[in-house]
Amino acid sequence: MRRASLSDRFRGVSEPRSKGASFTEMTEVVLPQHANVLGSVFGGTVMAWVDVCGAITAQRHCKRVCVTAAVDDLAFLAPIRVGDIVRLTGRVNATFRTSLEVDVRVEREDPRTLERSVCVETLMTFVAVDDEGRPCVVPPLAYENDDDTRRRDAAYARREARLARARERTKAP
Repeated sequence: MRRASLSDRFRGVSEPRSKGASFTEMTEVVLPQHANVLGSVFGGTVMAWVDVCGAITAQRHCKRVCVTAAVDDLAFLAPIRVGDIVRLTGRVNATFRTSLEVDVRVEREDPRTLERSVCVETLMTFVAVDDEGRPCVVPPLAYENDDDTRRRDAAYARREARLARARERTKAP
């Protein structure tokens, strides 16, 4: 499948935007109402925080409302406990025509030692929507270094795999 050129994909859209312009950092504190009987934060609570962080990141990049289209790889790596500080960071990995991939990372911070550890990593796809709620073209992302290019290439591969799975689901049995 031929990839559209940047000029075709982003016709009528401004210059590429830097990843720094949309970088998002959020902080939460884990309170008893966020936790299960073991004192660990509910997975659904973390997922809600991740969705908000990802949406803010996408919206900053597109300068318009973005909706969650897919969550590709949400992995809980370590527990987060009552009293922990939670730091969420979001960054854009790649942009497509009307969607973009956002990488959200969740770290717990021990309030006594300030030591941080990664607890959740996830990749999410958001779709930019216009005032009528229809998908619209997103601005391109400026790829500034080898890491940015690597992230972009991996995001394109994940997108192709996701689209192939969607095509398989829609085939008649």
